[in-house]
Amino acid sequence: MTNPYGQPQQPYGQQPYAQQSYSGMPPYGQPYGQPYGQPGYGMPGGDPNAIKDYKGWAIGCIFLMWIIAIFAIMKSNEVQTYKMQGNYAMAQQASDTTKTLCLVATVIGAVAWVLGIVFLIIGLTAAAEVHRYCTGYYC
Repeated sequence: MTNPYGQPQQPYGQQPYAQQSYSGMPPYGQPYGQPYGQPGYGMPGGDPNAIKDYKGWAIGCIFLMWIIAIFAIMKSNEVQTYKMQGNYAMAQQASDTTKTLCLVATVIGAVAWVLGIVFLIIGLTAAAEVHRYCTGYYC
């Protein structure tokens, strides 16, 4: 049986040609008896769920530094995409980038909020010290 492109179709359960080994050995770096995409190989800690996406933190950073938070949300979405594709190394890298972006947005946002509150307090105390001088009828 052939596919629409004229190439022979693989029987169910047989590996494609690129993954077959003629020497009986598994492909480079693949342990014996473990098919591709199975947990335990190529993943940090052996569990793909151990890779965090930090989506909640990225969304919360919108209120701190929204420009950086948008990039953090996009990287967070990449983590899930890479995990579904089975590319756990790239998922871990995107997770680390998301964490860094969230940390930067949190620090910059926290400093900005503290400075804003300090300037508000200084402004209110300076406004309380303003004296009105009456020189006319409406004093």
